[in-house]
Amino acid sequence: MGATRASWVKRVLALLAIGAGVALVLALPAVAVPAKIAILGAAALGGGAIAFREIPAFDPLGRVCWRLPQRPERACAITFDDGPSAGTARVVEILRRHQIKATFFVLAANARRHPDMLRLLVDEGHTVAIHGVTHRKIHRDSQAAVERELSSAIGELSALGAEPARLYRPPHGLKSAAALAAARKLGCQLWAWSRGIWDTDRPDPDVLVSRATRFARARMVLLLHDGRGDEERPDIEPMLAALPRVLERLRAAGFSFLTLDRA
Repeated sequence: MGATRASWVKRVLALLAIGAGVALVLALPAVAVPAKIAILGAAALGGGAIAFREIPAFDPLGRVCWRLPQRPERACAITFDDGPSAGTARVVEILRRHQIKATFFVLAANARRHPDMLRLLVDEGHTVAIHGVTHRKIHRDSQAAVERELSSAIGELSALGAEPARLYRPPHGLKSAAALAAARKLGCQLWAWSRGIWDTDRPDPDVLVSRATRFARARMVLLLHDGRGDEERPDIEPMLAALPRVLERLRAAGFSFLTLDRA
C-alpha cells in the first residue's frame, strides 16, 4: 500500500521547514560565515537523508529504478502491489482482455492465503516480483533483518510455484542504506514508481482514471494495488472499475506496455 496523501504532505512540510529554518539562520547578520556554511551543510545532509528514506524514487546515486529505460516506442509499465487477493483474478481477466502483461509485487503472506491467484499470475505470463513477507516497514531494520525478510519472501514464493523475478519494492517505498545493501547482496534491484494514484484510498473510479492518464509520460511506471497491505479481504473495487478505462486511454494515447523484468 503506497503512502497516503497525508503522509506526502507531512514529508513535504518537513523538508520545507528545514529549508525555511536554514534560510532564517543564514539571513542573520550575527552568524559568522563559517557557521553559516556548517549549518547549510548539516541541513543539506539532514534533508537529503529524509528525502532518501521517505521519497521512493529519490537516490542521488541512482540505485533505485523508478521509470523505464529509454526506448524508441512510447512505453509504460503497469505494476500492482500488496496482492495477491481474491480480486487478483479480476485484475488478470482485465489484463487478458486487453492483452497486457503487468508486474505484481506480491506479499508472501498474501500468497499463502491465495496460492491459486499466485499460480494464475505465473500461468498468465505476468511477472511476479517481491514486496516482502508482510507489509511491515523495513527502513529502520538492520541489513541482516532485511536480508531475512527478502530471503523468506523469495523462499515462500518459490515453494508456492512462483520463482520471483529479482525485483524488490519495499512496503510504502520506504528504504535505507541497509535495505539497498541487503537487496544487492541477494541480487535484487529496487524499484519505485513514477506515478502513484492513491487507489487504496478508494476514491471514485473517475478520479483514478484521471490521475492515471492525465499528463501520462513515456517511461511511466504506474503504481496500482490488487491488495491493501496485510488485509485479508481488501476492497479494491474502485481500482477494478477504473482499470479498463486506464488501459484503454493509455493505449489510445500510443502507449505500449512492458513488464519491469523485460524493460
